[in-house]
Amino acid sequence: MAARVAGRRCFGVTMVVALVGALMAAACTGQAPPAEPPPSSASPTGPAERVPSGGSVAGLAGWLYYYSYPELYRLTPAGLELVLRAPHATVSPDGLQIAYVDDAGELIVTDRDGGQARSVLSDVIGLGFEPSWSADSRWLLVARSLAGGSESPVFGRVDVASGEFTPLRSQIEGIHPLWSADGRRMGYATGTCELMVADADGSNQRMVPVIGNPDPAVNPQRWASCDPYSISPDGSMMAIARRVLDQPMGDIGRDLAANVVIDTRTGAEVPLPVPGQIWAALFLPDGGVLVRSTNDGGATVTLTLLDNDLTVTAQVPEPAAAGANPCGQSAFACGLLAYTPN
Repeated sequence: MAARVAGRRCFGVTMVVALVGALMAAACTGQAPPAEPPPSSASPTGPAERVPSGGSVAGLAGWLYYYSYPELYRLTPAGLELVLRAPHATVSPDGLQIAYVDDAGELIVTDRDGGQARSVLSDVIGLGFEPSWSADSRWLLVARSLAGGSESPVFGRVDVASGEFTPLRSQIEGIHPLWSADGRRMGYATGTCELMVADADGSNQRMVPVIGNPDPAVNPQRWASCDPYSISPDGSMMAIARRVLDQPMGDIGRDLAANVVIDTRTGAEVPLPVPGQIWAALFLPDGGVLVRSTNDGGATVTLTLLDNDLTVTAQVPEPAAAGANPCGQSAFACGLLAYTPN
């Protein structure tokens, strides 16, 4: 895992656009009215289907999803279950839908088992701009390509039911955009491995202090991150893959790992009451956090569920199946992608 984290590099935004533009064949047309922040209280519009009772692990009520490009897995009591093979896949917060961007730039949405696939939007960029679900599972934050990729990407939200695309009121310049766990805020990384936060419509953009700042007086430990992983509902905390500024950073593919949670107002680390080394911290719509960590030199993997005040509500060992083949011998060959009620 350390080699994977250390081996990534973020490009400038214009370089990202040039790279993905070569993969995109068509240009999007038309400009919709500015986007409003997606409501977090509306009823989900995902397909009605029978969902098995129970969950992935005894002691946790929900289902765990893992990803090893391009394969999406769901952990069941019987072990890892391959759901589908799809690049840049994401699971909706209600667990009833999966979205991904195919090699032709089509945004595809399926049911929880990878069936009933339908194209929702064309000219969507996947690499470096993975789709992000709103808290109510009705919208996706995406980036589209204009003029065959020669222009900066256009960020916006798409209505999963209708396919209507609405550009953000204020466009951003960055990679790996994420909505916060309640969908009212967003965060992203710059091409120089700094972090930004903004309102859900892109307005009120501000830089997270310290992280990525090249000034040694401000950032003496030279912390940087190209990889926001998850954002708390109020936007005050962000789980990130933090590394040293002058480390090689690899390509712009997402890294499904977070070794620290930071306060976005100060850039300082937020301590979490979990054992050992943190490898993932998923903020949930209800304000809770699911943390994946190791101790005993990595021999034991623990899943800890925290309440919105960061107190422990449940703690269970992660089944060995989550790190077994087909994900490989490493316990982290499959990254933790989602934890959902369905």
